[in-house]
Amino acid sequence: MCSYHKSLVLLLSLVSIDSTAASEIRGALIAPEDNLAASDVNFTSCRPGAPGYINPYDNITATDESSIIGASTTGTTCDNGSAAGYACNNIDLLAYLNLGTFNSQAANDIWGWTDPENGREYALLGLKEGTAFVDISNPTAPVYLGRLNTHSFSSSWRDIKTYADHAFIVAEAGNHGLQVFDLRQLRGVTQAKSWQETAHYNGFSNAHNIVINEETGLAVAVGTNKCNGGLEMIDVQNPTNPVKVGCYSADGYTHDAQCVIYHGPSQAYEGKEICFAANEDTITIVDVTNRSSPQMLDRKSYANSRYTHQGWLTEDHKTFIANDELDNNKGQTYMFDVSDLTNIMSPIIHQAPPGRRSIMHNEYVKGDFLYQSNYAAGLVILDASNAETGVLEDAAYFNVVSQVSASFTGSWSNYPYFSSGVVVVSSIPGGLFVLKPNLGTPPVSPPPSSPPSASPTSSSNSVVRINNFAVRRKTKSNGKVKSRIYFSVRSTDNVKDEGALVSISFGENPTKTKECTTNARGACMIGLPLFNPVTTPFVMVTATVESSLGVYNPELNKKNDDDCAVFSSGCPSLELSHIFA
Repeated sequence: MCSYHKSLVLLLSLVSIDSTAASEIRGALIAPEDNLAASDVNFTSCRPGAPGYINPYDNITATDESSIIGASTTGTTCDNGSAAGYACNNIDLLAYLNLGTFNSQAANDIWGWTDPENGREYALLGLKEGTAFVDISNPTAPVYLGRLNTHSFSSSWRDIKTYADHAFIVAEAGNHGLQVFDLRQLRGVTQAKSWQETAHYNGFSNAHNIVINEETGLAVAVGTNKCNGGLEMIDVQNPTNPVKVGCYSADGYTHDAQCVIYHGPSQAYEGKEICFAANEDTITIVDVTNRSSPQMLDRKSYANSRYTHQGWLTEDHKTFIANDELDNNKGQTYMFDVSDLTNIMSPIIHQAPPGRRSIMHNEYVKGDFLYQSNYAAGLVILDASNAETGVLEDAAYFNVVSQVSASFTGSWSNYPYFSSGVVVVSSIPGGLFVLKPNLGTPPVSPPPSSPPSASPTSSSNSVVRINNFAVRRKTKSNGKVKSRIYFSVRSTDNVKDEGALVSISFGENPTKTKECTTNARGACMIGLPLFNPVTTPFVMVTATVESSLGVYNPELNKKNDDDCAVFSSGCPSLELSHIFA
């Protein structure tokens, strides 16, 4: 359906820029490792409405999941891996509304709104025909409040975001534009009715997604028929009077994005407005602080990229977690180190376990957890507290279809930001699921009543090891490799080791040593010296750990792809030509 990489799109978009600027951008942004070839370019067949596009949702048949769940909406506890016949772990089913409730053929996006006046919670469900409003304040007895019909035509793609108690809605439908709906109208409503849009913006026709930075009131429509499909910036601080304020088109079509006021490690950009865009085969970072003159900071492709679809930042703004919608259904999640906004590192990849690998779709971060909607694998929640080191750990899941498959069916999206802890999930063929994860909270240790005893030392019977080992690399213009090693230190009974001193020595004659101290998550990062993988195909590496939890045993370290414990006697070196490939 699609072929990949869009360097030609980038170059064509530079035609209107002076030749000197174009040359500088080409040299700065098309790195050797990106392998971007003009002959590879053809993304238009991936875009709804384009010539040759095949709608993967056309053959989906609406299903009434209540035939499995039953008529009761009082909720079903996840017990022994099942809730009302659906595979689950640590997520309870509170309620379900089928598509018939909304007189709809298919669902798509979903978002949420909490009324600041009374705390009531509402699901905003995208449908092929429009947008449904559901009061989920009593999550075991949700109330359908009616539908806002599409502005023009029905569409399999609709997207919804909120700002200042208004919903902003776009669709892949001609002449649709931006619908604005005042959500305060829902107060006191107890039964379904037909709703009318509060305002409308016709500055574009169709759009694939709408992004809103709620801190600034900046809306960004992406995948539109304007701005080369890039970041079409609209001021919605006055929600009923949207005004275009800028456009970033130099990197071509944007499929989805997240825009934030930046508070991360790149001090030069502290407090600036930064957009992280999924641009079909790259993650692209753009400074949009000056809306009339946005600046690209960096862009990064990755090996075997198929269709860079969407992603979300961790709350410390250090890692952008992304997905690829067409990566052969490998169930892979890509973690990009964006601690330097001008130098995105190659991603570390997490793969779902066998039996839960499906096509990836929308995902969001809340606290330490990543909430993924993975089509026919349903809602998957991963512990992302160690995402900085490339580690995601299973926390919970709930499948909204009866079987995992490599199909464009199941969960389109989810909204995890209700203070109640309820998560609403849209099912393309099924409708609305109201779920409650049981993620638990770690016990809080009481303050000591007397001075603590001495911490265990190396004479203790406890053993620690290096865990979750991963490497990120970037090839410099001189061919040398700049690398970072990420890992964590844990005891053999999986206790995270805060404050462990790790020393890693590189090379021979002379040996260079670098140190780091693990954080509260037991995590650590060390940057390697520059190496040339041609003249130095491998480098000798040793590691020592000073831990308060016990003795360091390298033979118990995490194993690499060659089934060898890293830094152990059996793995005395890192093979640059292999591990950094």
